[in-house]
Amino acid sequence: MFYLSRGMSSKSVSFCTLLLTIFAACSPTTTTTPCSSIPEGAQRLIEAYPDHIKGYEDNMIIFHDGSRIIYDDGKERTIEEILREQDIEDTFLQEYNTNIMPPYYGYDPGRYRSAALLGKIYGDTREEVSKNLVYVEWCPTLGGKPLLFSKTAGAAEALSLVSKELDKHPELKAWVLDAQTFNWRSIHSTNRLSPHSYGIAIDLEPQRSNYWKWSYPHAEESTEIEYRNSFDMRVVEIFERHGFIWGGRWYHFDTMHFEYRPELNPQNSHDTHTN
Repeated sequence: MFYLSRGMSSKSVSFCTLLLTIFAACSPTTTTTPCSSIPEGAQRLIEAYPDHIKGYEDNMIIFHDGSRIIYDDGKERTIEEILREQDIEDTFLQEYNTNIMPPYYGYDPGRYRSAALLGKIYGDTREEVSKNLVYVEWCPTLGGKPLLFSKTAGAAEALSLVSKELDKHPELKAWVLDAQTFNWRSIHSTNRLSPHSYGIAIDLEPQRSNYWKWSYPHAEESTEIEYRNSFDMRVVEIFERHGFIWGGRWYHFDTMHFEYRPELNPQNSHDTHTN
């Protein structure tokens, strides 16, 4: 079995090579916890979601409403286990790096999501998420139709900025018109909520895209597969400028998939957060 454990030595075919080194960080928005004891991941969350997250203290992420979620539960998990159950620290297990292409074995930055964290920010139920959904004008010049997206944490505003950039590129029209966003559902073959359920993901042109399960229907998480991508990287670069990550940077590729995750792509994240 492969384990995603902290501090283990690397192996050529192990996810252990993918650990993110945790550095200390400091911010005036945090609690009284000393700067040296705030993990970088917690600091990124504070900066990415200031309207929701107040700070970090005693291994807990603290929200403005006074609630808390544990940051690191200390568990070691296999690949399969971490996809079923995660703590918040697991979100930052791999650094989202736009220079890594093609992705190497097991490199899936952002694919490990904390359901507790996303539910707290965007809503735990379909009804809660739906209250924060707004229509975003999607590439109107190119012939696109309005899309539902969460207004929470600046997600809809970030998608609007992506749309405005894409609208200036008629040569990219074929890559953006078939778009799907909010859909309350589980990820295929799992009981985990898809990021589409939170209104923070968009799939583009499925018929022109590559998905690992379509290419390798009998493959398991630990199976070695060959990377495939036919998606136009100019579209990818525009999304990444506004706090989105791309499923095409995953070893388990999903090239149609873009997901608003400013905590993972902080250097390019949208800096306006609204409720």
